[in-house]
Amino acid sequence: MAPHIPGSIDEKLLGLYLSDHLTGATAGVSRIQRMAEAFADTPVAAELSRVSAEITQERDVLAGLIQDLGVRRRPHRQAAAWLAEHAGRLKLNGRIVHRSPMTMVLEAELMRAAILGKLGGWQTLEELAPELGLDPATFKKFGDDARSQIEALSRVHEHARSNAFRKNRDITT
Repeated sequence: MAPHIPGSIDEKLLGLYLSDHLTGATAGVSRIQRMAEAFADTPVAAELSRVSAEITQERDVLAGLIQDLGVRRRPHRQAAAWLAEHAGRLKLNGRIVHRSPMTMVLEAELMRAAILGKLGGWQTLEELAPELGLDPATFKKFGDDARSQIEALSRVHEHARSNAFRKNRDITT
């Protein structure tokens, strides 16, 4: 059976909800890819790369789900999220050319919060899946992955904060 939105579910609200999650995922993919590249020479590089690949795949699945359900895409929202994420890079951090030592701390905090929001989206879709003609196990797996991603970013945060505010710091160790 093809995915569909039954009359018992408000198509407009579900479409907005999925679009909002896709908007967040678009910004999240950009941020986590940047983190994985920027911290490639650190002990947390492998975890960041794994999380980046998973979040990218999940965003693609969500975009496909929106298309399969036939709800309206709102590409202007995704474009705005991409622009906002890139504009956020222009913040003044007391450094003109180099990243601030606290950047990894702040980015890990931001991404953990974003993934917690994404987890709620997967839980909602897991609950609605049977009515939408979808397999709930898919969304349960994404929820489990989100929990694992939060744990990974907690380890990134632990590594980053251990050195970020010290005068003699080295985030590569």
